[in-house]
Amino acid sequence: MDRIRELVNLIHSLAPKDKKLKIMNVCGSHEHTITYSGLRSLMPKNIELVPGPGCPVCVCSESDIINAINLSKRDDVILATYGDMLRVPTKVGSIRSSGGNYLMVSAPHEVLKVALENPQKKVVFFSVGFETTTAPTAALLEMGVPDNLFILTSQKLTPEIMEVLVNDSEVGVDAFVAPGHVSAIVGSKAWEIFPKNYGIPTVVAGFEPENLLLAIVKILYQIKKGKAELENVYKGVVKPEGNRRAQELIYKYFYKTSVNWRGIGYIPDSGLELKEEYGYLDAKKVFNLPEIKEEKVPGCICHEIVLGKSYPTDCKLFKKVCTPRNPKGPCMVSHEGACNIWYRFS
Repeated sequence: MDRIRELVNLIHSLAPKDKKLKIMNVCGSHEHTITYSGLRSLMPKNIELVPGPGCPVCVCSESDIINAINLSKRDDVILATYGDMLRVPTKVGSIRSSGGNYLMVSAPHEVLKVALENPQKKVVFFSVGFETTTAPTAALLEMGVPDNLFILTSQKLTPEIMEVLVNDSEVGVDAFVAPGHVSAIVGSKAWEIFPKNYGIPTVVAGFEPENLLLAIVKILYQIKKGKAELENVYKGVVKPEGNRRAQELIYKYFYKTSVNWRGIGYIPDSGLELKEEYGYLDAKKVFNLPEIKEEKVPGCICHEIVLGKSYPTDCKLFKKVCTPRNPKGPCMVSHEGACNIWYRFS
């Protein structure tokens, strides 16, 4: 508590008196710590801690989810995916409500066992996430997979969406707290572009309240000096170069391409698809899956929340008709979604 008190006092002493600051986190686990620990209540009134696109479940395209639903309804298919994905609402329902043939897994290697135990079925792994979950999927492919295992990819890249945010004047980000988990894969150097090209202080942080407060202190010191820099207060886990072996595996099997972010649209080079030579593993090609037109949920502002333009409490559906038990939008589903976090702890 003494350390937290010391950091909070530093934040108050360093906070500029003449302007407001918007500090954005792009990690669902960061948002969980900030909200659960009440860190916003400890901030000076002119410092705004904003949740950004830190939840991959929230931005997974509706088209990919509907294709997963349709695959699960086939008699010859077993769909395997992470638990949160089973409940994400679409215009045709969710994977769980569809009555299809699906399994929940907690890690990609579990899908290999499913495929080996069901040789008569086509097992499709609906692989969703940022760099942190892409690496284990690539490792699964490196192990070698049976002929009946296919990948339905919906992988997103974090630096690219952050660059979209800094170019959006409506968002107005003054500083970033960079995600710890993703940084462990891509390395702290992945965020150099933001202080270097955009003059935005960026600090890589871990997940304890003290570490997040320290990151905010570092940001305020930079602003006081008038010099944007990249700093890392999570050095025990995050190295400048990241996990090179994980990066090698990712780009052995995947390539960067334009992908659709739910409620946001297509962003160039912001996602990963299987390379052409691995097309025989690609469920989109093997099953000739179509691109399905997305429809926004009436009243849902999840797309504004993940971009840092609105808070969950700005949504008219929040806590009324949209709850974790009955989510209307994707931000209410995952424990990393801002709406879900705010519902439980705010």
